[in-house]
Amino acid sequence: MLIPIKYHKRTYPEHIIPEIQEVAGHFDIRELSSTGKFSLHTEYSYGKRKLDSNLIKEFPAITTHHKKRVPQLWFSKQWAEEFSDFITALCQENQPVIIEIHPPFSDYTKSIDHFLDIYTRFEETILTKYPDTLLFIENRCGTMYSGGKFLLTTVDDVVELNNSLANRQLKLKITLDFPQLLTSYRGPQHIQEKKMVCLLDGLLPCQESITGIHLWGKKRNKKGRLIAHQGDLNTYFEDKNKKSAFLIWLKKFLSDGKTRYFVPEVNGSDENLHSIIYDLESVDIIFQTNK
Repeated sequence: MLIPIKYHKRTYPEHIIPEIQEVAGHFDIRELSSTGKFSLHTEYSYGKRKLDSNLIKEFPAITTHHKKRVPQLWFSKQWAEEFSDFITALCQENQPVIIEIHPPFSDYTKSIDHFLDIYTRFEETILTKYPDTLLFIENRCGTMYSGGKFLLTTVDDVVELNNSLANRQLKLKITLDFPQLLTSYRGPQHIQEKKMVCLLDGLLPCQESITGIHLWGKKRNKKGRLIAHQGDLNTYFEDKNKKSAFLIWLKKFLSDGKTRYFVPEVNGSDENLHSIIYDLESVDIIFQTNK
């Protein structure tokens, strides 16, 4: 079962009424845009930030650690403490339902365990302010950063994080962005159907750690280039059999009785979002707010 989260201004089909809104919390945000139930989507280090707001200027470990203005996440324990302080200064008494974080880069982080050593300080501090907030980390692929790659990108990375979390008393869980995951293998157009399913099967031992999913489409522009967060699963997979195989696998993955959070990162149109929802429902994936 999936708990829907409202993404930007996109509207779900009328039988699905999300109670949680995704809210931007990157480093150029100056104030919180919502006071209702929300999921805070923190800095994800795709591109350059100005890092010049009065809010972020209070945190020197954050503002000084960047490469050509692309933020270097989880640089040190001091960075982790300041990140916690940044979030509490941004949110004040508005407790997030979820805080979604993103992985560091490999050029200054030795391993998943090295990252978790730093992250632990963040969790210790943020939970003193928001003890009931869920903490998720999203896999990432694609950035303007040079010199290193995201530490959480492939299936093997997810499995390594899952195994490391099993050995630590942490609240952190994983929210899995499937298009970004497949992008780390050059996308579904470059993966045979059986190989794709085999790759995804590698995630099955991680079901307990994966408590959220992100899904969206891609669509080709006039030059034939696939544009992220546009279109639906039809324009993303460009192959009915691959789309069907993915949906069947996803149904299997979600059939463990666990409730997970769902973020549809669709920028294109409500019609694109509805198409994705109907595809999920076609394999009997259920949303919690269905009437």
